[in-house]
Amino acid sequence: MNFDILSQNLVIYVSIIVSICAYYLILSLYKTGTKVKLTHKKDKLRYKKFNQIYFLVALALAILIAYLIWAFVQQATDSPVPGSFILMCLPFTLLICVLIISIFIKKAFIPFACVTLVLSLLFSLLIINDYYRFYPTLGEVFGNTNTQAYKESLNSVTVHYTVDTNQQTLNNESIQKSLESIDSSPTAGKVYAINIPGTISKFKPRTEYVYIPAIYNSPAKIKLPVIVLTAGVPGIPANWLGLGLQNIMDHFASTHFGITPLVFVADSTGTINNDTECVNSSKGNVETYLTQDVPNYIKSNFNVDTSPKNWAIGGLSLGGMCSIMLTLRHPDVYNYFIDLGGELGPEDGSKQHTIDTLFGGSESAWAAHQPSLLLQDNKYPNIGGYFGDGEQDTRDVVDAIEQLNQQSKKAGINSVLEIINGAHTFNVWSQTYKDALPWISNRIGATQCSSSCI
Repeated sequence: MNFDILSQNLVIYVSIIVSICAYYLILSLYKTGTKVKLTHKKDKLRYKKFNQIYFLVALALAILIAYLIWAFVQQATDSPVPGSFILMCLPFTLLICVLIISIFIKKAFIPFACVTLVLSLLFSLLIINDYYRFYPTLGEVFGNTNTQAYKESLNSVTVHYTVDTNQQTLNNESIQKSLESIDSSPTAGKVYAINIPGTISKFKPRTEYVYIPAIYNSPAKIKLPVIVLTAGVPGIPANWLGLGLQNIMDHFASTHFGITPLVFVADSTGTINNDTECVNSSKGNVETYLTQDVPNYIKSNFNVDTSPKNWAIGGLSLGGMCSIMLTLRHPDVYNYFIDLGGELGPEDGSKQHTIDTLFGGSESAWAAHQPSLLLQDNKYPNIGGYFGDGEQDTRDVVDAIEQLNQQSKKAGINSVLEIINGAHTFNVWSQTYKDALPWISNRIGATQCSSSCI
């Protein structure tokens, strides 16, 4: 079940098969519909024109259905959905209309139309999955991951490390600096599946993951810093695997003697479209889960530095907003955040709907979770953050990132802003996380970096 469904070759092959089947079906139906026994030439032309209009109406209807699906997904998830999502759905919606046409023109084509419809659905799902990076492998689709479970496979090692220096100016006093003489082979780490229980929050997460760097299994006694990552909505923890987390971390480790922070991918929604906004509400006590259950589990089951100055939380889209909000509200847990494409604050429709849905009607509770208001009213001299986004993202998101970065600096936060070419996509988040890693790893005490990330 470890079949790679993010393979571009798979998408190309399926697209070719669907295109051939759809072309044959549409052409056959069109020819069948125009082969009528009419005596007058004008009648034949009129009937042929009628069939052309028939297929054009079907195309227009397919576009309309795809648009309605796009609007529904955007409304259901309360997240920006790209206009290209309509094109992703179009192969499936178009074949729905072609199936309807075959019922009226020639029922003998119905079985073939049904097969083509299933193939078109598969094609649309592959494209959507490739864009959102929901499931890297076929096994993930059916809940069977090839990732080994942590407790069943990891060799237990005692590790200790404490950084006593100021992390905002940290460079020489890092794990990397103190261990440069260690054997640098091998440097590749490994991803394991874990399940962090919602002991206090009662939140029910899906399968989560941890990246264990090679240095963790070294005889050297080291307590590693921690990065906790969350995905967006609609999304799953495996999104981070799909955007290449292991390759990014392994490449980073190869240039730092196998040293990286321990990276945990935690669940923040529970289901694919449960827009929790990382607060405690009827949708789940996610704030408690990410600030109590997750840290408690990590500290109890892994050898990590427990100081908040050695902990960072990050995320993409919804997860980006969650990272800055939770860091500002819980600096006793996380001192650093990575906000990649996050919005201004928790949002579930209008302000009033957000207050009613997520905060039990309390405007003061809503205000206490708004990063912009927290930054406006408080100073955070011991906090650091990395903001990243694509310049073609929606204007609201880009403005939010830029505004929060400016406010962070005024509030005493050591912050960095990176805007690259791209939109609200996994390609952008993969690149910005890769760019943020040297900076954040340095700040939380794991590795050295050049003056460019100081």
